[in-house]
Parts: sequence; structure tokens; C-alpha cells
Amino acid sequence: MRRPERAGRQESSTLTRRLETFAGIAAPTTVLTALLFYFGYVATYARYQHFGIDLTVLDLTTAEMLLLGTEVLFPPLAGLVVVTVTGWAAHRGLSRAMSGKHPAIARVLAVVVAVAGAASFARGVVGVLWPAMARYEFPGTTPITFGFGLPLVAYGVWLLRSISPPGRRRRRRGQGVVRAALAGSVVLGLFWATNAFAGAYGRGRAVDTASELVTRPGVVLDTEERLYLAVPGVTETVLPAADGQKFKYRYRGLHLLTEAGGRLYLVPATWSGRAATVVKPYDGSVRVQFLPGPPT
Repeated sequence: MRRPERAGRQESSTLTRRLETFAGIAAPTTVLTALLFYFGYVATYARYQHFGIDLTVLDLTTAEMLLLGTEVLFPPLAGLVVVTVTGWAAHRGLSRAMSGKHPAIARVLAVVVAVAGAASFARGVVGVLWPAMARYEFPGTTPITFGFGLPLVAYGVWLLRSISPPGRRRRRRGQGVVRAALAGSVVLGLFWATNAFAGAYGRGRAVDTASELVTRPGVVLDTEERLYLAVPGVTETVLPAADGQKFKYRYRGLHLLTEAGGRLYLVPATWSGRAATVVKPYDGSVRVQFLPGPPT
């Protein structure tokens, strides 16, 4: 017969193991969910800002943000896989060169890696000190060069030390701190680069949407009061008075941009900096007809 104390300790140990297992699963899931939401928010904010819409008024759900984040993260993750495989292959090649009969060539390659890392870090520092450069560079250039510069320098130095004779190798203190700092630099660069890509992705989607507005559903909008729209391409027609007719004005030339939070966001077929987004509640105060193509 088991003693109560021993049984209690066993139950406590089992509970602890289950909690550790749950934490090991839940923590990465929570981080992934937070990243999907964040990058989805960044991309969507940039996308609708192009049309003069603040993302807070759209009132998008968490599920919608997560789906948008999934769309944004696919290209960076694919790029990370390619870079990882390429880096692994390069490391294997350098390792074989160091173990061969040509140490001078291996030493030159190590110096090239270290110099390339220093140049990359210098380029990243310039991008940090001159933020306007981000407007003209490929999205993520400054974060990648800044985050991966010093790790490349450290890798080149490690290669040089690996080539040196065993008697000259010295184990230095604080290597754990240095490795943690270098790993943090890589993580920072990846997060920063993905953030820049998400913003550029959202702006690119906005430009594509603006160039294809004529293909989006056309909208015929009937209202009770005149809207006084100063939107190019939108025409106003006064509806004839009739018994029981509460709608007095009809507007053509609008296209549906999106519907969110019980509101319609309508734009003209041709978008420019002088155009405006028309926002109307999707309720009984308006009458809406959706058309498959441009309104006639």
C-alpha cells in the first residue's frame, strides 16, 4: 500500500511534467500567433493608409489579422530557408577547405568573410544613421546588413582561429555572452527586416488594388441626403419624387474597396492622391446595388 506522502509527491511530479509539456507547446504557439498578428497589422496598416483609411476604424477581427499575417510571412520564411541552406553549404565548403592541403586559401577565405561582415555592418550603421535611405533601398537591406554584419565578422575570426595551430588556440572567457549577443543581433535583424518587408508588402498590395479598381464590384449608392462628393468620376443623379420613396440621390462610379465594421468603403475607379474614400454605414440609411463590373 502506497503512503499518502509518496502518492502526493508522485501526483505533484506528474502535474509538473504536464505543465512543462504544455508550456513547451503553448509558448512557441503564443509567439507565432503574436508575430502573425503583428506583421499582419503592419502590412494592413500600410495597405489602407494608401487610401487614407486608418486601420483602427476598420475594426478587423483577430482572425482576419492572423490570416493577413500568414500571407505576409510566407516570402520571408522562404527566404530564410534559402539563406539557411546556402549558409550551411558554404560552411561545409569552408570546413573542407580548412581541412585540406591549402591553408593559405582557407585563410584568405576567412579574411574575405570577416571583411565582408565588417562592410555589411558599416552599411547597416549608415542606414540606421540616415533613415531616409530606406526609401531608396530594397526593403530590409539595412536590417539584414546591420543584424548579420557582426556575426559574419565573428564567423570569419572563428575560421582564422580554426586554421591556426592547436598550440596557438586560446579559450577566451565570456564566449557565452558574445554568442548570445551575436544571436540577438541576428534575431533583431530578422525581425526588423520582416517588419520592413511587411510595410512594403502592404504598400505594394495597395498600389496593385488601386490600379485594378475598375475590376472590383461596382456600386450604385442611393442616399436620403446629398453627399456633396468631390470625387472624380462619380456622378450624382436626383431621383424622381414618389410616394414612399425616401432615397433622393443616386451616385454612380464608385467601387467597393472593402466592408468592415458594418461600413462600406467606396472608391472611384481611378485612384489618385486627390481622390477620397467614401465611407457609409451598411444599413437602412442607404440603398446599395452591387454590379459585377463598372457601373453603366
